[in-house]
Amino acid sequence: MDNSDNQGQFRLFAAVILSMLILGVWSYLNPPAAPPEPAQTETAANQQATPQPTEMPATPAATPAPPVDEAPNRQIVVKSPLYQVTLDSRGAVASSWILLKNKVNGRETPLFADGSTAENPKPLELISNEARNRSPRELPFRLATGDAALDTLLNERNYQVNAEGDTVTLNAGEEKTIEFTLTDGAGLEARKRFLFRADGYIADLGLEVKRSGQTVPNTKLLIGPSIGDHAINNHTFYRIESEAMAYVGDDIHRHQGYYSFDFDAQNRGSLTVPGAVSWAGVGDAYFAMAAIPATQAEGLEVRASKYEVETQPFYPSIFSWALRSPTTKETRHLVTAYVPVAADGSVTKIYTGTKDYFHLSSISDGLDEAAGRELEFVNIINFATYRIVRFFVKPLSIPILYALDFFNRLTGNYGVAIIVFTFLFYSLLFPLRWSQSKSFKKAAGNAPKMKEVQDKIKDLQKKGVPMDDPRMRELQMEQLRMMKGAVPIGGCLPMLLQFPLLIAFYTAITIALDARQASFAWLPDLSGADPWHILEFGFAISMVLAMKFTPTGAAVTPEQQMQQKMMTWLMPIMMLWVMWTAPSGLLLYWFFGNIVSFGQQMVINYMNKPTEPETTEVVNEPLPKNIKKVKGGNKEK
Repeated sequence: MDNSDNQGQFRLFAAVILSMLILGVWSYLNPPAAPPEPAQTETAANQQATPQPTEMPATPAATPAPPVDEAPNRQIVVKSPLYQVTLDSRGAVASSWILLKNKVNGRETPLFADGSTAENPKPLELISNEARNRSPRELPFRLATGDAALDTLLNERNYQVNAEGDTVTLNAGEEKTIEFTLTDGAGLEARKRFLFRADGYIADLGLEVKRSGQTVPNTKLLIGPSIGDHAINNHTFYRIESEAMAYVGDDIHRHQGYYSFDFDAQNRGSLTVPGAVSWAGVGDAYFAMAAIPATQAEGLEVRASKYEVETQPFYPSIFSWALRSPTTKETRHLVTAYVPVAADGSVTKIYTGTKDYFHLSSISDGLDEAAGRELEFVNIINFATYRIVRFFVKPLSIPILYALDFFNRLTGNYGVAIIVFTFLFYSLLFPLRWSQSKSFKKAAGNAPKMKEVQDKIKDLQKKGVPMDDPRMRELQMEQLRMMKGAVPIGGCLPMLLQFPLLIAFYTAITIALDARQASFAWLPDLSGADPWHILEFGFAISMVLAMKFTPTGAAVTPEQQMQQKMMTWLMPIMMLWVMWTAPSGLLLYWFFGNIVSFGQQMVINYMNKPTEPETTEVVNEPLPKNIKKVKGGNKEK
């Protein structure tokens, strides 16, 4: 099944915007516009293939065919408290990269692959088995020069390694250098010098490629393919595949395998990103590998291939779940960034770690200083694909991340933190909700009189009375007097405030590393879907109740009454479909928010209950002859 982050964001934003429009129009009792059908994630079955990688145009070269490789193959394992890396002397590439911990401000959190349990923890391997098993292998730190023969030599020959043993252990505060050297006896000299640090995810890569003493131009360092958590069984538009990302020019570019490429008959595609590259890399929602060149250069290229895998059975939508028709295949993509770098020994910084906002913000200034330019490296996090959306969503998402982090530390559970945050936010909306209720109540009381005035205006219009006639003006003034205070903007303000927050909360919950694999009640992972779908149905039912008990403008005509009934049921059904595979943390926020709204509305309805006049007892005692007997009141008959 193909997956698209672009379509996923469009689908969520379209659903939210449609919901806001429908509820707003419903509140004002105007016919709502029919919502466009969001694009569904396509399910494709493409033949699995392991073709040779597309070569860059070859240029004439004096380099002869490589001689027999006499250097022994060595696997160098680098162990630190945060990660474990295996470097292969064949090509001087990384064949394994396992993250062990996330470290933020002295706090260390263990990291495991998706689907891990306390009884069965799985290592978080960032390099794809598919990429490792291809021939030739597609692994990080390969080189591309534009010369096919030279590329084969650089990527397939065994380098000499200066490490004494096959295991390099880094204790806290330590850093060590491992150097790989390759010569061919015909003037080629290649050197990769890795510097690893025990206390951080940033490594230095000094790259030098010379032929006949001259630096080889147009060299590109390959990052990827598809760095991320490869234990995920199936991807959705909420749990995306790895994508290429880069800061080129003055904007962030993202390219995912599903929607960015046109694939040829060999299931391969490529694209170029014009502009000077500040950094570029590959990653999924929570983990990434990125290269920060010493100097900016143009020529970033992104290549992708697609292949099909067998998966554990899963239900991609509510319809397949209802029909009990599971899917067991998924089309996936290997995406690689070809980053232009200087091959003169300059140091390229390599970040391979978490996309935790708090960690990235803590190292951003240091990276800017080391690079000598502003990198905006925190934007490696996908706040939004589109710049205009990111402009609004990012400033809202960051305070939510801080609030959730605070409540998580306070309560010790991310699910409880979401509930506390939701309760406090909806409590702030209570005064506006109260004003909303009073406004709609007044509108409902004026509805019969308003209809009467509208009928009078229609009758006068049929008789040809002009709008500037005194009678028409008087009726219009009467309309304005009835509308005053009935449906002010405050009537819809609580609803309008919730939707930007919903988009920002969706962004926050999908990028918050603490939400990943955080359990709550029956939910094993707040960043994933509810495995039992209790929250999805609970959310839909709570939405029906909240809409039924929330006051709206009076429905005067049968058509308006029918519209209200349709919206009460169609909105929850539509949102149930859209949010079927949504993160359970997002559904927990929305579900609990509906419960709080329902409770608030019950309080408002009780306090706004009209006061009934006191009844008078029936007087049965003998009265003076000059006094008349009165029943049920104090009026004289």
